[in-house]
Amino acid sequence: MHEQNFVDESFDIKLASGYHLSIQVGLDGFSFCILDVLRNKYLAFRHIPLIVGKLQFLTRKVETIFEQEDKLNAAYQSVTVYYSTHKATLVPKDYSSAAHFGKLAELTNDLSRNEEVRADPIPGFNYELVYCCPKDLISFLNRKYTDFHFRHKSIPFLGSALEQRNEKKNTVLINFEKKYIRVIVIIGMQISLYNSFYFKNELDFLYYTLNICQSLQIDPVLDEIMISGFVADDSGYIRQLKKYQGNVRFLKPAIGFSYGKIFEKTQRHQFISLLNSYTCE
Repeated sequence: MHEQNFVDESFDIKLASGYHLSIQVGLDGFSFCILDVLRNKYLAFRHIPLIVGKLQFLTRKVETIFEQEDKLNAAYQSVTVYYSTHKATLVPKDYSSAAHFGKLAELTNDLSRNEEVRADPIPGFNYELVYCCPKDLISFLNRKYTDFHFRHKSIPFLGSALEQRNEKKNTVLINFEKKYIRVIVIIGMQISLYNSFYFKNELDFLYYTLNICQSLQIDPVLDEIMISGFVADDSGYIRQLKKYQGNVRFLKPAIGFSYGKIFEKTQRHQFISLLNSYTCE
């Protein structure tokens, strides 16, 4: 995905105390958008693709972006940061304990010394999401912002799906990252699957998706698949999927907000977690 940078003519950095800043960061890219809270209007958006081979280089890349982008250094009314990583595990709240999060993360992921373990409750479900993130990234953000919320990217992704899904149907959620897909399956009002799968081509994608649908008895006509992330709405991935699943649609930005002209050339489903982050706090 190429770099994108749009700013509304009414944006004024001197009025940042009335704005909300949302940031999304991971090995594949850095994005942010700015919301005028009083008018519910998005005023700025930027996406910067990143090529980061190893996690230890991510924070330095982020620091460079902050040095070059004045909009990130203002004093905002509120700030949220969403971190994208496949190193995440769903845990029922009844069995979760902060004392065990580290051991759980080590069992399910390759945890480096530079990473810390965090856990986010998932609104609407009796689960917590345990995940890993760079310690130096958290330290850098603490130096930049007096107060901010740090969450896994799946939190607004799931929140958007709950608002838009048909509760009478089972729902398969697919979020495309650059090298992997994140798949979440909701059956009734329970999460039956949360996992990530690396893929290289359409065959890989179909293999994982269709096997999941078959294993969890997702009806190809009655149930629904909701898509977000770094995939074009007319891509071969989507065309192939529609051959096997009849009810495929894209997640949408939250209603009640003005997006103006800055998103006219952007497929908004690609940044659902970013655009819907304000409504998920």
